[in-house]
Amino acid sequence: MWPDERAVTRIVVPAVRRARILAAAEALAWGAAAAVAAVWAFPVVTAVVLAWRWRQTGRSVVIRALERMHRDLQNVLVTADEIQSGLLQVKPDVRTRVFDRLAAATRNLDLRAALPPAPAVRAASVAVAAWLVLWASTTMRPVRTFVRSISGAVERVAGRGGATALHLTVTLTPPAYTHLEARTERDPAQIAAVEGTQVEIQIEQGVGSNVSVEHDAIRKTLSADREGRVLDRFALRKTGYYAVDAASGGRRVIPLAATPDALPSVTVTLPGRDLVLASAEGRVEFDVHATDDFGLRQLALEYTKVSGSGEQFEFQEGQIPIATTRTSDREWRGRAAPSLTNLQLGEGDMLVYRAVAADARPGEGVARSDAFFIQISKLAVASGDAFTVQEEETRYALSQQMLIVKTGRLEQKRTAMAEAEFKEAALDLAVEQRMIRAEFVFMLGGEIEDEDVEAAQSSELQEGRLQNRGQRDLRAATIAMSQAEKFLTAASMGEALTAERAAVTALQRAFARDRYILRALGSRTELDMKRRLTGSLAGVTGGRRARPDAAPNRRAALLQDLLSGIGSLRQDADRPESASRAVTLAREALLVDAVSKSLRNAAADLQRAADAWPSASTDARRAALDAVASTVAAEAARALTAPAAFPSFASPSLAGGFADALRGGVPR
Repeated sequence: MWPDERAVTRIVVPAVRRARILAAAEALAWGAAAAVAAVWAFPVVTAVVLAWRWRQTGRSVVIRALERMHRDLQNVLVTADEIQSGLLQVKPDVRTRVFDRLAAATRNLDLRAALPPAPAVRAASVAVAAWLVLWASTTMRPVRTFVRSISGAVERVAGRGGATALHLTVTLTPPAYTHLEARTERDPAQIAAVEGTQVEIQIEQGVGSNVSVEHDAIRKTLSADREGRVLDRFALRKTGYYAVDAASGGRRVIPLAATPDALPSVTVTLPGRDLVLASAEGRVEFDVHATDDFGLRQLALEYTKVSGSGEQFEFQEGQIPIATTRTSDREWRGRAAPSLTNLQLGEGDMLVYRAVAADARPGEGVARSDAFFIQISKLAVASGDAFTVQEEETRYALSQQMLIVKTGRLEQKRTAMAEAEFKEAALDLAVEQRMIRAEFVFMLGGEIEDEDVEAAQSSELQEGRLQNRGQRDLRAATIAMSQAEKFLTAASMGEALTAERAAVTALQRAFARDRYILRALGSRTELDMKRRLTGSLAGVTGGRRARPDAAPNRRAALLQDLLSGIGSLRQDADRPESASRAVTLAREALLVDAVSKSLRNAAADLQRAADAWPSASTDARRAALDAVASTVAAEAARALTAPAAFPSFASPSLAGGFADALRGGVPR
């Protein structure tokens, strides 16, 4: 290395070292400042700042910084560094000339001016100031506490001439059937009880001669006794609020939350699905389960017996005796195993049953389970399509092709299943086949004895429709379905599969080009393609429909007004006489929506703020109002973001075309 070439190393290495020392010092200073807020912030902030500053301490970055601060270098330092590192190949005389000029230009080079310590000093100053503030706040805390107590005392003295505090003693007596004990609360923030609870409110502490109360939008005036107490009684029927305005100036608003008594929950757990039996012999086991939130009064198993056929149906109602086991007052279980012979069920009869449970409250507190049926049919051809089927079957589209798949799978599992289990599964498939057949019979308009006679009598059929193959194919499909149902009931899987495939073949033919159902034109009618788009458009005019205005969001507007009132009260939090405004805002919150739990909590918080207003500091008042405002703001945001109601189009195709036009940028 030539002697003059050492000038690059003599300049760059100290500059890089200085830049990195300053970066580390600045990072430590910012970390120390962040540690005032939390100890864990020291390593996090230090690492982040150091990583950020370290990128500015590279060799090339430092060289560019030196070039910017010393204009007389004129890019000589960058050129010399590239020559020394081998990035730039030059002739020896040029190399000598560059390094000679560098040596001359760097004799008065000042690293402090190129790499100033100002950022590190600034960070250190912030850290020192932060720790001084922390020390002062810790040392001066007793003084601030003393000043705050004096300020609170002054405000309490100033507020003694205002309204007299109201105190309420609330006694809640739940309905007798709930078996809940009565309770008494002193100045409750909210009154939450079961619907029908008797509420007794005693208002005391010098309210004066008259007290105005409001409940269920009805205001009345109550008189006080000699001791200054007022009694009011009412039954809690719905959610709302109870407001008290005393002649002495005291005010209070209490949210009311009425919890309705839910209906019992009752289910039939056994059999829990529809049954098709070949005969009315043997017994069927029933198991029912019922629960209630407060107590049950009755559990029964009701049935409706359906006998007859065609239009000569007879219905007979009754109850199946069950043995009830009471796990508790709120949970009952009933079991029964009646003989079908005693129910006098015959061939083709159907027994529709459901569990019924009544809770302990007076009146109509009755709930019913899902209905199931037991059908007696050797061929399983009696109608029963309007009743429920087992829940897992409703998850799939009941199609003839799917039935073939299920029948094939059942046939493959026959050797691994017990005979009784196999027959029961075959009966379930027979029920599915009956439902599929009923759908196609409905499409045909009912059973048809002679399709040619039906076609001749129909004025809708055009000439040549007497030989309509689609109608005959549908009829053949329903006949094949009936045969498949008969074979499934007899557990003859081979014959059932043959009949099911025949039904599928007939359905495929029926829905071909000359189908009977969903026809648009007769098979012999053809369109005249020469007449297409030949009409006159002279009378066609454009049109434009104005979009109706969206309905005003009244809830959002009321919540915004409530937020505005809370903000105004926060500005006047230093005034002792502003406590009554907090009570007014609590009433407004409940008038917006007393059913909303968030607004009930906001009203309760406003009432607590009003009660503590004389003794609380200004900062405490504002903190309480900020918490209420946050709750109301969240409710207002939900009201504003509620989905808007868009006008519905009479024709879905028009709606789609309108949307396509908007996406395509068609002029409107």
